[in-house]
Amino acid sequence: MQTVLITGASRRLGLYLTQAFLRDGYEVIALTRRASDELNAETGKGLHIIEADYGSMASLEAAATQIRALGRPLRLLVHNASLFEKDELHQNDFCSFYDELYQVHMRMPAYLNEQLGDLLQSETDAGCIVHITDIYAENPNPAFGLYCSTKAGLENLAKTYAKRLAPGVRVNAIAPGPLMFLPSHKEEEKAAVFNETLIKMESGFEPILKGIRFILDNGFVTGSTLKIDGGRSIGKL
Repeated sequence: MQTVLITGASRRLGLYLTQAFLRDGYEVIALTRRASDELNAETGKGLHIIEADYGSMASLEAAATQIRALGRPLRLLVHNASLFEKDELHQNDFCSFYDELYQVHMRMPAYLNEQLGDLLQSETDAGCIVHITDIYAENPNPAFGLYCSTKAGLENLAKTYAKRLAPGVRVNAIAPGPLMFLPSHKEEEKAAVFNETLIKMESGFEPILKGIRFILDNGFVTGSTLKIDGGRSIGKL
């Protein structure tokens, strides 16, 4: 049985990927700030839940120790954990918010790549690391400038580790566009997104799963960014 590690596994895309890989017969290590009821419901199916404070190095070190103690080689590591909020909400805590974005989007992925890279190494079938970035990493949204800059850093880290860990580990990024709206999104906000997207639909999370499967199956892909955005990145006229 092959093992997958997914960060930010308690909700939305991370939970979807966790459930999908469990259904596919993988063992899944779910790294999360706090396990949701939906994630806890998957226990007993090959799931290991590890809770960690992403902003605490001591907590991340303990999590890495727990992962290594399981004694499993890793087939895949997905850096999915994310924080997405507008800059204007943090005018009074600008620097501390920026620090938190850096910790989640850059420091934790880099640390886990360093600490766990050897668990992915294989001479015959290279393990894979996937950084979930954002199309805003290339073309930033000024309302989310701090978020965009750290997602750009995450994308750059994917290229760095592709060079550093080759050939035994392949490292790529997936840059999603609009996948699934939040309940808080208003109809006019949805319409504005569709107006700037070539494929005008709410895709859900399956396209990201298919992108990860493509990366796993194609042994000649590393250092690349796969845009899965319905054409949003080129759709605005």
